[in-house]
Amino acid sequence: MAAIQASDTHGSKVEREAFLESILRALIDPVFVLDRDGRYLDVFGAIERRAYDSPEYLIGKTLYDVMPSDAAEEFLAEIRRVLDTGEVWVGEYRLSAAQCVGNPQDGPDGEQWFLGRMAPLYSASGGAPQRVAWVVVNISERKRLEQALQRLANTDELTGMLNRRAFLAEAETALAGAQRDRAPQRLQFALIDLDHFKQVNDRYGHLVGDGVLKHVADALNQCLRRAVVGRIGGEEFAAYWIGVEQEVALEELDCAENLLRSHPFLLGKERIDMLFSAGLCAAELVDRHPTDLLRRADLLLYDAKDLGRARICRSAQVERRRSED
Repeated sequence: MAAIQASDTHGSKVEREAFLESILRALIDPVFVLDRDGRYLDVFGAIERRAYDSPEYLIGKTLYDVMPSDAAEEFLAEIRRVLDTGEVWVGEYRLSAAQCVGNPQDGPDGEQWFLGRMAPLYSASGGAPQRVAWVVVNISERKRLEQALQRLANTDELTGMLNRRAFLAEAETALAGAQRDRAPQRLQFALIDLDHFKQVNDRYGHLVGDGVLKHVADALNQCLRRAVVGRIGGEEFAAYWIGVEQEVALEELDCAENLLRSHPFLLGKERIDMLFSAGLCAAELVDRHPTDLLRRADLLLYDAKDLGRARICRSAQVERRRSED
């Protein structure tokens, strides 16, 4: 009786193999079997059309037959490394159906993100492995969520600009590059502060104040075309330019100032004029962090305020004025 039960449970070798293959074919995610030359020997699974195109067209083709050559070259190198070392490869990559020659395109639209895991397949007879199993999972939804969270973490909610943390992080990278090139003077930095903004909040309320901030941000985005701009707190903005002379930065700041003069914020029929003062400086060899630039630009900003506001003060002007004094 026990022997009959074992036979019923396990069946013949052919039946077991057929059963195992039926399991593989029913997998939601795909499993590819490839040889050392990057040829698809078999494919299993990938039954979820919302995540994958039908994969059967791949069988018998090589990586170079179905995908861009640079991607094929990279994947083939990983296949051979896995076979030679026995180590598992894990990596994320992007592909779209349109990039894959012969793809039936019956799955998701657009570029998709995938997590791939590749391991050597050892035969029962022993010897060095000649094939790999490549298991793939579509992680596009996770990537989109990560990117959305990254945008939220880096973006000022009101203006859509970079927030303080993200702006200073990007400025730090830019400054490091300028220092490596021994050309820090080609990095310009500006600190921008709205004049009498508190009066707007006190008179009209914070909702109107928010509207004014967005209005100014739009003007800065429109004119500071060669700059990276961020809102670093309250009514303060900052910008930096890479690889330009200071005159270029000054021209773009002048553009924003003139745009705000000619296009004030309108509250119904009432006109709310909002201008800014700014401090503009170039990076120096001694600068190691954007806060060094921020401090220097802040001093220039205070000079601009002392000189009557609604103006841009830069280091060359201050040096001339102080030498005359």
